[in-house]
Amino acid sequence: MVKSVAGEACLETVMPSRSMTGSFWKTLRKRVAKSRCRLIHRSISRPVHGKYRCWKCLQEFETNW
Repeated sequence: MVKSVAGEACLETVMPSRSMTGSFWKTLRKRVAKSRCRLIHRSISRPVHGKYRCWKCLQEFETNW
């Protein structure tokens, strides 16, 4: 019976949202990876369907036109 009381008490507390911080770090990681690729790798493909692709790390970049 003690376990159920502890479980109910945990459900009543407000938990912080991790989705916002998780998406922030995910976005930051993607930006750093794309910047690194653009600075270091020089093997970019021709645009296909409005996107370029790096042949070394296989990241895609939009053409923005």
